[in-house]
Amino acid sequence: MKLKTLEITGFKSFAERTKIEFMPGITGVVGPNGSGKSNIIEAIRWVMGEQSAKGLRGDKMADVIFGGTSERAPLNRAEVAITFDNTDHYLNSDYSEITITRTLYRNGDSNYQINGVQVRLKDIHELFMDSGLGRESFSIISQGRVESIFSAKPVERRSIIEDVAGVYKYKQNKDKAEKELGDVHDNLTRITDILYELQGRVEPLAQESAKAQDYLTTKASYDQLDQSRIVLELLDWYQEKDELTTKLTTVQDDYDTQQKVVNTKKKGLEKFRQEQIALNEKQQKLQEVLLESIKQVEQLTGEQNLQSERLKNRTETMTDLNNRLTVATERLTSLDETYQTCLQELTDQQAKYTHYQQAIQQATDSHPRTKLAKLNTTIEQVRHDLVAIMQDLTSAKNEQNYLAQENQRSDAESLRLRQRQAKIDQRLADANSLVEEQNQHVDQTEKTLTEAQRSFEELKKKGQELEQQRNTERQAWFTKMEQEQRLSTRLQSLQHLSENYDGYYQGVKNLMKAQQQFEGIQDVIANLISVDDQHRVAIETALGSALQHVVVQNEQAGKSAIQYLAKHRLGRVTFLPQTTIKARQLPDYQIATVQNLPGFVGVASSLVTTAAAYQNIIANLLGTTVVVTDMSAAIPMAKQLKHRVRLVTLDGQIMNAGGSMTGGATRQHGNGLLSQKTEIDQLTKQESELHQATLALEQQVKQIDQQLKEVTEAFNQQQARVLSANEEWQNNKANLQLAKSTLKQVKKEQAALQYDYQLAADSQHKKASVDQNEQSIAELSAQQQKLQQNLDDYLRQRSDLEFEIAQADQQISDFKSAFAKAEATLSSVTTRKKDLLEQKNAEQDQVKTIQRQITDLKQDKNDVQKRLAQQLKDVQQQKMTAEQDLETLKFELQQVQEQYDTTNSELSIIQDTVSEMLTKISQYNGRLGELRSSINTNEQLLETTYDTSFEFAKSEMLNLDIATIRTKLKLLKQGLDEIGHVNLNAIDEYKTVKERYDFLTQQKQDLIAAKDNLQETMSEMDTEVITRFQSTFDAIAEQFAKIFVKMFGGGQASLVLTDPEHLLTTGIDIKAQPPGKKFQQMSLLSGGEKALTAISLLFAILAVRPVPFAILDETEAALDEANVDRFARYLHEVNHRTQFIVITHRKGTMTEADVLYGVTMQEPGVSTMVSVNLTDLYETLVEN
Repeated sequence: MKLKTLEITGFKSFAERTKIEFMPGITGVVGPNGSGKSNIIEAIRWVMGEQSAKGLRGDKMADVIFGGTSERAPLNRAEVAITFDNTDHYLNSDYSEITITRTLYRNGDSNYQINGVQVRLKDIHELFMDSGLGRESFSIISQGRVESIFSAKPVERRSIIEDVAGVYKYKQNKDKAEKELGDVHDNLTRITDILYELQGRVEPLAQESAKAQDYLTTKASYDQLDQSRIVLELLDWYQEKDELTTKLTTVQDDYDTQQKVVNTKKKGLEKFRQEQIALNEKQQKLQEVLLESIKQVEQLTGEQNLQSERLKNRTETMTDLNNRLTVATERLTSLDETYQTCLQELTDQQAKYTHYQQAIQQATDSHPRTKLAKLNTTIEQVRHDLVAIMQDLTSAKNEQNYLAQENQRSDAESLRLRQRQAKIDQRLADANSLVEEQNQHVDQTEKTLTEAQRSFEELKKKGQELEQQRNTERQAWFTKMEQEQRLSTRLQSLQHLSENYDGYYQGVKNLMKAQQQFEGIQDVIANLISVDDQHRVAIETALGSALQHVVVQNEQAGKSAIQYLAKHRLGRVTFLPQTTIKARQLPDYQIATVQNLPGFVGVASSLVTTAAAYQNIIANLLGTTVVVTDMSAAIPMAKQLKHRVRLVTLDGQIMNAGGSMTGGATRQHGNGLLSQKTEIDQLTKQESELHQATLALEQQVKQIDQQLKEVTEAFNQQQARVLSANEEWQNNKANLQLAKSTLKQVKKEQAALQYDYQLAADSQHKKASVDQNEQSIAELSAQQQKLQQNLDDYLRQRSDLEFEIAQADQQISDFKSAFAKAEATLSSVTTRKKDLLEQKNAEQDQVKTIQRQITDLKQDKNDVQKRLAQQLKDVQQQKMTAEQDLETLKFELQQVQEQYDTTNSELSIIQDTVSEMLTKISQYNGRLGELRSSINTNEQLLETTYDTSFEFAKSEMLNLDIATIRTKLKLLKQGLDEIGHVNLNAIDEYKTVKERYDFLTQQKQDLIAAKDNLQETMSEMDTEVITRFQSTFDAIAEQFAKIFVKMFGGGQASLVLTDPEHLLTTGIDIKAQPPGKKFQQMSLLSGGEKALTAISLLFAILAVRPVPFAILDETEAALDEANVDRFARYLHEVNHRTQFIVITHRKGTMTEADVLYGVTMQEPGVSTMVSVNLTDLYETLVEN
């Protein structure tokens, strides 16, 4: 094997990647001080696994990474790779070329690689093991290594020979064997103690195990029968469940079918309701149309009647006018004749009048006739006014008669409307009351339904919660029962052990079992004290075997017990009489000394609780023992107490009085007796708590079951209430809708009535016209009376004047009688003429007016009659159509109502059936719930009690009937009761103890054999080490003597064993005699002689144990030139078997080098390499 290349990147001063190729022969590395030559050697040591930063001239490993210069930044990584030619497989590897790479990052991460595969540092060490290579082998020799040879002690030089002899692994194996031998010895001692203890437990456990086996056999039969009983019951329940499930499915299917029918019927009812609503709306519309038609008919009839009355009145008026026109026409003709006659007569009388006028003028100047003329004029005017008033009064009376008839008809219509209004008001009130009542019913039933649904959901949710809670509590109950059973079993086992004093010495056990035979036996110490868990180990350690000491009342009781034990050879016991044992305690000054020291826990007796009667005994055993936290506190405390007090740590280490220490694996002779007692107390308390918790959970499960049953019943009842409330709510909604429709219809009738009232209001207006007309008639009558009275007054005045005129005429009767007659005649004719003319004109005007009125009345009569006749015909046709449609609609409504009633009746019957089905479903579900609960309970019983499934238990079921099984179960139960208390753990415990006893017995034999084997192996390794050491020493001594002569050019030297009789421990001394000097110790040689002697020894080692390559780091630095030349010549002689890499400053060494590398620092702080092949150069020079 040869060293091929070395690649350095970022290692110390080699900032750039530097590759060094090593040739066979001698490779020299030269350069000024501080140039980085030694960094190459350190790089090789580092890549081969060096872990010491100081060995690499650093404080920490990160110092090997290039730290930077004034011109270069620091690098974050250092990497070195070394390559070996392993063609001869010198190293234990299949590779012919091996490259080892080590990389270190500044953050501390690092890795190793072999041929690019990441490996561990251990893998690197194993690769170089026993190869003579490595970071500390003699393949790397520095000036310090040379100095260590001649400065070392003889015993230290022994390691040089051992390294070469390769006995290091034997020494390691021997150290390991010695350690194992110590472990074997300790284990053998421990096993012997345990076997002694177990020997007294095997027989009692064998008896208990047999009893337990009998119990288990009987119990197995009982369990098999009980499982069969459970399976039979489950089969019955499963059958009942299947039958109920089938019934439930059938009823549920029927229920679903009937529910569909109910839904269909409800949809049908809803459809009928919608049809009713639609028909009612249509009926309302037809009724509205009919009412409108009736109103129009009545209106038109009334208008026709009114027009008829008006036409009748107008006809009468027209007849009267015609009559009057005829009379007026006749009168006008007569007046014309009379007027002509009167005109003629007036002309005649005018002449007479003119004749007499002058004669009379004088007579009449003082005559009252002038006054009479004026009075006659006034009378005529009054008469004219009276005629006009009489005409107006006649017209008013005619109009009054017409209005009276209209008022009579209006009063009858008003009475009918008031009666109809009263009925509508009553119907409206009833409808509003019904709507309000139905609204209240709907609100109440809706509230009831909401409340029922809320209660239903609450009960449903509560049932689900209770079901979940029951499952949770039941699971917790089963868990608690299982925990209680396990704890009870463990407690019974411990109590059984405690009652039988298992774990105690044989003498203690025999005595305590027979303690009833003696008086004064109290108990063992372990049962008389109580200790906290944190102090238990310390107190057990402090008491040790004293835990098994027996407390007696007095010496006599102890004597009797000793005699009994001795007589029957039952063992030995230490007794503590209460009358003789005195308390012991530490002096106050000692307590004061330690109580304030770190780690002080207390005096052991103060950490124990016991009855007052045993205080002295406990103080005697523990009063002078101090408990501390650990050994770190115990050591200084013991020094303070001058090693006069025993100290025990909390983990059981002991600092004995006098200074001895006991520690390591605590040997509890009492076998954890306090732990056992503490565990019994704790388990007893836990069992009580668990039992109470189990009872509480059982009661809670029962309460939840009862609550669940009550909630289920309430749920079923509430479900029925919800269905009933929902049905009632739907009915009330339908009734409310019907009531609203009725109210709407009544309001429409009320609106129609308002229209009739409007017509009646018009009639009332006519009635007001009657009153007004009566007032006009009264006023005209008053005017007529007043004018008549005035006329009568004027006539009386005229009569008086005429009397005066008669008196005057009588005075002039003779002269004026003719003239007066003529004048009277003329006056009468003139008056008549005037009256006739006025009457003629009036009659003519009246004739024209009457003729115009007659024409208008005729035209109006024809138009109104035609219009009213056509309208009445149309309205009557519309009314008849509406009445026919309404009759058809009533028939349809009746049919729909009959269908609705039939469907509703069918729905009621079906709902009764559905309700019965729901009751059955509830009953079936309740029973199924009970069956599921029973099945679940028994299946859980199979799983929890018998750890089996129903199917498996069914397959293993006995072919017996249930009665036979129950009889056999009763008998087996009696058998189990007769067996009594059984420690079931005794079987496993016996098996465990027996197996452990047998195992430990075998282990003891194996340990004895292992002890012998180890001793034999150690002896063989010692022999091998001695043989290898002796042969290697002889070979090196021989080579050393030869090489010394070559190196010194004469003289002699030898290696001497300091203790030849003990080759395993002997040291090695070096004696040398340089030429011209006597034999002397190496320490008496000069510095150069020492160095050359040490180099000779190193070369001797390399001769005996050749290595593929050797690195020499300024090894010859202390030699003079002549010795350097001999050193170099020797390298040249042996370089055929070893490749040398030499770090040197000496010319003699350089001249013998085949390849020379120069290390320089062209850049401050950064190393670079320059190589020269001196062999090639020499051959070239020779050729030239």
